[in-house]
Amino acid sequence: MTKLKATGEFGRLIARPRVHFVYLHHVFEDEIVNFRHTLEEIGRTHEFVTYSKAVELVYSGKVDRPYACVSFDDGLKTTMDASRVMDDLGISGCFFVCPAIVGESDRELVRRFAETRLHYPPMDVLSWEDVEDMLARGHEIGSHTYSHPNMGDVSVEQAIDELQLSGDALRRRLGGVKHFAWPSGKWENFSARAGKAVFDLGYASCASAIRGCHMPRTYEVQPREVCFRRDHIMGSWPLHHNMYFLARSVLQASGNDYEWPSAWQPIVKTERHPPESESAAPNPGRSILAVPAQ
Repeated sequence: MTKLKATGEFGRLIARPRVHFVYLHHVFEDEIVNFRHTLEEIGRTHEFVTYSKAVELVYSGKVDRPYACVSFDDGLKTTMDASRVMDDLGISGCFFVCPAIVGESDRELVRRFAETRLHYPPMDVLSWEDVEDMLARGHEIGSHTYSHPNMGDVSVEQAIDELQLSGDALRRRLGGVKHFAWPSGKWENFSARAGKAVFDLGYASCASAIRGCHMPRTYEVQPREVCFRRDHIMGSWPLHHNMYFLARSVLQASGNDYEWPSAWQPIVKTERHPPESESAAPNPGRSILAVPAQ
């Protein structure tokens, strides 16, 4: 980072037109100040846009300046404080939640969920009132599956259940849902058939946690062609550390960074409904109730 700044390369990288998705999981009380500083620093060189606008820009390829958007995964209670910081800065974010645990008051179930699904120590989760409040303040709510399984380990049928249950719950409670991001976000945590099901079930976008950014193009792409890259940042990391990851993603960017793995593309891009055996009524009993007791 120091070398990049000394040579002026950092400034040139950060100023390049692109769409940069950054995401977090939490902002604890002692991270709020640095979280605010990180957003302020990004805002000096980028135009913050809503998640939906960022998605539209990537699909169109018409990117004329550095754009940024912010999202959060998992639906932890600490993101309420983060959303208020974003309100102060005029930034709208997208909060990806798992409906199976939103509003859960059983402390033992929340503990098991945190430890076995999120691999975190026990911590509070958002209530439905929190989620509705975020929505009323101009933020977006996305699907992060129904119960946060490893989507790379479950069957195709279970993956479809997770996507459908989550979408149905969010539409029923909030009136709609457009965007999806899968848990853990690496290729090994997902599958081509799960990626296909995202679009078969009506979601407008699918996001990973693969690092990267989205550069301008001279042509449009269809939603099924795109797997969004997101750079992970943290409120506990020094400012220069968070900014380093953004600059590195620009340095490593190429024109086709939006694509799915080549072996997955024929499956994800096939626009047809899943076989009847895969489109049966979803079974929520396979999801959150399967969290093992500890």
